[in-house]
Amino acid sequence: IMNFINDDLSNLIKNINFISKKTALSIQNRNLILKEIAQEIRRRSQKIIDMSHDDYKEAKEKGTEYSLLQRLKLDANKIESCAKGLEKLIDIDDPIGKTEFEKELDNGLILTKKTYPIGVIGVILEARPDAFLQIIGIGIKTNNFMILKPGTEAQNTCSYLMAIVHQIILKKQVPLEILTLLHARSQIDLLLKEDQYIDLIIPRGSKKLVEYIQQNTNIPVMGHADGVCHIFVDEINDVQQSLEMIMDSKVQYPAACNAVETVLINQSVASEFLPLLVSRLDQLRVTIYADHQVSKSLNRAFPLPESWSIEYGDHSISLKIVNGLDEAITHINTYGSHHTDSIITQNSINAKIFMQQTDSANVYHNCSTRFADGYRYGFGAEVGISTNKIFPRGPVAIEGLTTYKYHLVGNLHTVSDYADGTKKFKHSL
Repeated sequence: IMNFINDDLSNLIKNINFISKKTALSIQNRNLILKEIAQEIRRRSQKIIDMSHDDYKEAKEKGTEYSLLQRLKLDANKIESCAKGLEKLIDIDDPIGKTEFEKELDNGLILTKKTYPIGVIGVILEARPDAFLQIIGIGIKTNNFMILKPGTEAQNTCSYLMAIVHQIILKKQVPLEILTLLHARSQIDLLLKEDQYIDLIIPRGSKKLVEYIQQNTNIPVMGHADGVCHIFVDEINDVQQSLEMIMDSKVQYPAACNAVETVLINQSVASEFLPLLVSRLDQLRVTIYADHQVSKSLNRAFPLPESWSIEYGDHSISLKIVNGLDEAITHINTYGSHHTDSIITQNSINAKIFMQQTDSANVYHNCSTRFADGYRYGFGAEVGISTNKIFPRGPVAIEGLTTYKYHLVGNLHTVSDYADGTKKFKHSL
């Protein structure tokens, strides 16, 4: 089933905006669609894997960088994870039409706060067909209309996945415009100009992509440009488990935005811990960049990192010795991307200070940075990780794709009665 793609993209988006305001799917219908998508991607998993393999092969021949190639791969485990994420969404209560609070301003004057879909959301991705499925799932659950532009390197896989989804929603007599797939890179610039009809843009990709989008649109943009994550080794109780935690953060999936890029080691434990850390990284063929103090400590000349703000996205890591907690926090807040940062310590006071003063969306104590994920948080899926200081922050799932309205119901009440003191507000819950 082909997508609705017109030569006049502006008219298409205007039409999507119009239909979105008239379409409100029941929670039963939304959950049924999610259930059938999960079933269908399991049933067609081998075909999806084959198409993903073809995309990967073609992208590799074109010299696509390592991190993007890794994000392109779909295997049986990733497909099952996507299916489970969709099923987890089904288990979550309806996020739309929920009463957040109710307050009686005065007799017969009732204020309620209710949740609504954001509206029309543009999503621009590099690679990541698994993220493509997660975003579709959350869009359906929240009754938002999504315009999706995957990277050309994943276009075949994403087109096939969209065809699967469209077959399902067509059977449910749901407007196909609820999910629209764009194919041409040139359409991105046109999309970014439609601030009258698109309510939010979500980029999933490189720093270059995110910054380009932020600089070329008046539409609100949600997401993060970098995943420069840190682990600060403060105090060590279990050396082997600490090493395993760092290895998990770096090599379990190095292309992920929540993989660790810099390990800071407290001067007080450096002589004991550094040789073991470097030995383990060498065993796993991780390229090491380090400051002069690390090189001097181990009598080995490591290259300096090009920048302390670099996101490698591969089997590379930076090491630095710091003089205690304050210097570690200062380094992270200066060079980090406010994504995910962790401390290894048995000192509960230091852990508390670290988590309070490190200015990141996710702050951890004694756990891998790779836990920064909507599925692992129990959100079902995520559309991305936001490093914004204002809401939403961290893994953005269902709540991040809802907004709200204040409903006020009265009996021909007037403000003048309260302004002149004839009546007084009760403001009771």
